[in-house]
Amino acid sequence: MLVTVIEVEHYTDKLFRVRTQRPQSFRFTAGEFTMIGLPDMNITRAYSFTSGPGDDYIEFYSIKVPNGPLTSALQHIQVGDSLEVGERTTGTLTLANIELGGDLWLLATGTGIAPFISILRDPSTYDCFENIHVAWSVRTRDELNSYSDFLSEMPIDYTPIVTQDKSWTGFNKRITTKISAGVLLPKLDPSTNKVMICGSMDFNTDIKTMLNQYNWREGNKRSAGTFVQEKAFVEK
Repeated sequence: MLVTVIEVEHYTDKLFRVRTQRPQSFRFTAGEFTMIGLPDMNITRAYSFTSGPGDDYIEFYSIKVPNGPLTSALQHIQVGDSLEVGERTTGTLTLANIELGGDLWLLATGTGIAPFISILRDPSTYDCFENIHVAWSVRTRDELNSYSDFLSEMPIDYTPIVTQDKSWTGFNKRITTKISAGVLLPKLDPSTNKVMICGSMDFNTDIKTMLNQYNWREGNKRSAGTFVQEKAFVEK
């Protein structure tokens, strides 16, 4: 379906956000993704929604890949332009695929924060867990500009991590390092904690390996688990 762009915001030379009108008939679940593209290009890529399922707009968060088949053009989109958004939505990072109760940990690197913004914009999320923790790791502090204010205002425990910026005075070690040190996810107990993972394939694999050592079980569309990961991120 073609939808009209109503807002574009660039945060760095590599990151931007696109918001469009939303048809009243369009439905999706928090944490899902769909395929998007430009009407004059025969290329689509998977993007997670950052908008919540009850919002009256559709929103996506994107990197700008040098010479990327889609983002080389998508980064120049303007208000009033059209965006092609797939009507079929899917994804593993949904509450249906994870056991409910206890504490929920959302672990993200880079633009992997996108589906978690959607999940946190869904009021029903907060009814399903006792506490919600978000750890978001980026390379430079400017990369936090997109959603850090939103995360700071939500009723969650938010930990921003910047790994390659000497001006940053907060946490600067990788999420895996913080878990190993007991700073994040201090009790690796799947009976009291649930985990969602979204980032690079290496990051996802490292966290999964760590959890498997403590007998966590990965969820999918057939069976809810104690952790889930999103594997749909590709260069755009």
